Amino acid sequence: PLGALEEIIKLASLVDLECQDYGAFSLAHLASNHNFQIPLVKLGAVRPLVSMMAIEAEPQHYAGLALLKLADNFENHIAIAEEGGIQALLKLGKSRVTDGEVKYKAALTVGNLASNAVAGLPQLTRMKNEGAIGYAVASFRKRTQMTKRKLNEVPSTNDNIEEEEIKK
Repeated sequence: PLGALEEIIKLASLVDLECQDYGAFSLAHLASNHNFQIPLVKLGAVRPLVSMMAIEAEPQHYAGLALLKLADNFENHIAIAEEGGIQALLKLGKSRVTDGEVKYKAALTVGNLASNAVAGLPQLTRMKNEGAIGYAVASFRKRTQMTKRKLNEVPSTNDNIEEEEIKK
């Protein structure tokens, strides 16, 4: 199935709007399946979706839906942020020419991303030094690594130290 996912991502990455439309439509449907959310992001689905968010055409609608579904999975938040997904969604929400349904999907996705960031809000001094978004991305990365370690290994004493740092 991974080969098929790669081909759909390639389709979504093409310049042709009809190909983008079919690719985004397919990615939106695949992203609604929890089992495909992480593999899609690891294979590079976020970049073409973010690119589609910048155009005024039908693919934008499906790209917003696909990003919304991919953001349902906490492990995808870092990749979405690193690929410029948050900025693209915010820009889309401010656009005067975007249809209301796409704006709604963009707002839901930003809300979904922000809901998991609340627990990792930085202390004021750290936010001044690193910037809020940079700190949030670093915090997401750290928490994701901790989760992966806990799932794959016996917890070490360092995990307890890192958990205490995140709670602060």
